[in-house]
Amino acid sequence: MTEKEAMIGTVVKSNRDFEGVPKGTEGLIDERYEGGVMVAWDLPHRRIPKGWKYTGQWAVEQGVPLRDGFGVDELRFLDLVL
Repeated sequence: MTEKEAMIGTVVKSNRDFEGVPKGTEGLIDERYEGGVMVAWDLPHRRIPKGWKYTGQWAVEQGVPLRDGFGVDELRFLDLVL
C-alpha cells in the first residue's frame, strides 16, 4: 500500500502476522496522523460493530476495541482491499 492510497475509510488487510492480528485480517483506516495511519481491525473474536461505517469519529469512540498505528514506512505491511 502506498501513502497516497492510505486514506480514512480505506479497507486494508495485513500481509503478515502482527501480535493479536493474523495475516489476512481486514481492517479499516480510521485516522491519519503526521507520518502514518491508524487501522481498526475486524478480528473474529472482536468484530467491528455490525453496520459500522466511518463517520468522522475514531473507531475506538464507536466500540472498535483493537487499533494499530502504521508509520509511512510500515504501510508495506498492509494491502489495499478492493
